[in-house]
Amino acid sequence: MKKEIVICDDHILFLSGISEILKKFGNNYNVITFNDSNACKKHLQEHNVAVFICDLNIDNCDGFALIKELKEELKTTKIIILTAYFEDFLIEKARKLGFHAFMRKESTAKELISVIESDITTPFFTNKRTSNFDTFYKNKDKNVVQKFRISKQEKEIIRGIIKGQTSKEIAQNLFISKTTVDTHRKNINKKLEINNVSSLIKFANESNLFS
Repeated sequence: MKKEIVICDDHILFLSGISEILKKFGNNYNVITFNDSNACKKHLQEHNVAVFICDLNIDNCDGFALIKELKEELKTTKIIILTAYFEDFLIEKARKLGFHAFMRKESTAKELISVIESDITTPFFTNKRTSNFDTFYKNKDKNVVQKFRISKQEKEIIRGIIKGQTSKEIAQNLFISKTTVDTHRKNINKKLEINNVSSLIKFANESNLFS
């Protein structure tokens, strides 16, 4: 029986290229591709697939959010993030969410097929780069990391939270509205997958946020 692999990526050339590679060098795969997140979501809601390969940004849709939304449908599916970015906090987010691999788009066919063929219980895999590089994909998706990175203002809000300040006090110190502070606090919790101050303090210390 053919192993069904679904790939979701809005880089059309990359999408068609990786599909052909898997069909040519893979183990008799049934490869289905989508460059539209809504169409992909509908397919995954209606079909059981063995492997789901996803970019972090598909037509402005958050890849993490898409996978979390399909948590029930993908509970027996191997989930692989294939991206141009290798920031530590993105890799750790994927690991924490229970994904199976976080791989760079420059991965070899051998590497990708090896991950596809590995048992679903195999430990989390990443082939993090060892040097800085710029690529077509990285330049096209340059907004992705910023979407998840903690901004300068968010850092100041975190500093205030850790000091025990209320949203009103933080707003007064930063000359912004309390509503803006509350919105930032929600975004910070969502980005870091946390919901309490102790976790926020732990993150700040471990990431040397204020160093």
